[in-house]
Amino acid sequence: MAHESRPQLNSPGPLDWRKAVWDGVLILLSPLLLVYLLVRLARGKSLAGLAQRFGWLPAAVRELGGNSEPVIWIHAVSAGEVAAVEPLVRELRQAEPTARLVLSTITATGHHMAETRRVEVDALIYFPLDFPGITESVLRRVRPRLIVLVETELWPNLLAAARQYGVKVALVNGRLSDKSFPKYRLFRFLTGWILGNVDLICAQSETDAERFTALGAAPERVQVAGNSKFDENFPQVPPEETAKWRQDLGFGQEQPVFMAASTHPREEELVLRCYEKLRGTYPELGLLIAPRHPERGDAVEALIGEYGYACRRRSRLKDAPEGEAAEPAEGRADARVQVALLDTIGEMARVFPVATVVFMGGSLVPVGGHNFLQPMACDKPVVFGPNMQNSRDLTEMALREGAALQVADGEALCATVLRLLGSEAERHLLAVKGAALLDRNTGAARAMVERLGELLEQP
Repeated sequence: MAHESRPQLNSPGPLDWRKAVWDGVLILLSPLLLVYLLVRLARGKSLAGLAQRFGWLPAAVRELGGNSEPVIWIHAVSAGEVAAVEPLVRELRQAEPTARLVLSTITATGHHMAETRRVEVDALIYFPLDFPGITESVLRRVRPRLIVLVETELWPNLLAAARQYGVKVALVNGRLSDKSFPKYRLFRFLTGWILGNVDLICAQSETDAERFTALGAAPERVQVAGNSKFDENFPQVPPEETAKWRQDLGFGQEQPVFMAASTHPREEELVLRCYEKLRGTYPELGLLIAPRHPERGDAVEALIGEYGYACRRRSRLKDAPEGEAAEPAEGRADARVQVALLDTIGEMARVFPVATVVFMGGSLVPVGGHNFLQPMACDKPVVFGPNMQNSRDLTEMALREGAALQVADGEALCATVLRLLGSEAERHLLAVKGAALLDRNTGAARAMVERLGELLEQP
């Protein structure tokens, strides 16, 4: 749809007393925040995009703010949110062909994923610190007509500045977990002010919509729009590529493989204990571990070694000379019994077809779980633990329709995977139900973009 030339930002309105209180708290806490940042820097974290985090944007981004085309700023905190905004970006490109799209992330993992997956945006930046003065400066440079936030990225200073400057704000894939909702409710006088600066909330479910309203969002601004993750362009991996992955990772072409994806500390140990038990029945079983944070590769490799297994590590194989990756790990008497470590960014979606059964991590520890649609889209049986608060609606749908399995602990995981390894019929049934679940829930991204277009038309 066409738009008139992007208007100038409005002059800032009067300062809300709640913003003054919030900024005062931030200033009082700034010494502690500075120490926290310095510790992270000393550990090699938050170094990427440091200047951008303090509001110093690349010239190319500043130039976008000087053009007449409307700018839409999309913020996705990390890799999972980047995957969720890809369908939105695709739909926005069709619905708003003249718009310039800026994507921001907080984590280096999310930034790298956006680069490697070539998300079609005009600029990719690190999200600025939500500190008084910094967010206002960035807004004046980017000059967006619309800011699109993903899930629960509610940054008080950014939202207040957007309201002051007349910039529209939308929250898509909006959710409030069982864990976070009671905490937000304790500070309703602040959440009401924060949500009052959001013009549109596209919630994932009726429960999420009710929670946003309970925290102070105007009911007329809250809509249930589903989850754009269903609209992701799931990769179609040809059989020859899957065969190459098996070869590179050290697995035989017919060897069963247990894959633990997006795992966290303490979870890998539960998986390795499970693997030892599973090998009692399936001695040829391979194990593939893909930690949620690839930078933990050294620690996970050391843990694998403690259990007596050699480890075939993808980050090393990528740089190996041609043909070397196909060789079995040193010192292995039987190359079919293999533990491989996928410690790279952006490859996991293409590796799922290697697996016979997939366990999705972040769910046996109190992290909240991770998106399991990618392995489901590869027709793989999916198992996850009890902690799935971050994907509550997806989890309820999958369990209700029999498209995934949930276990209570590590012992139950082992028993369930053992059963699946022995039942091709059950694995096939889970795959069929998973495909049906995906087919029935596509279209959320397009519906959200239609609502965003209506918001852009408002004065």
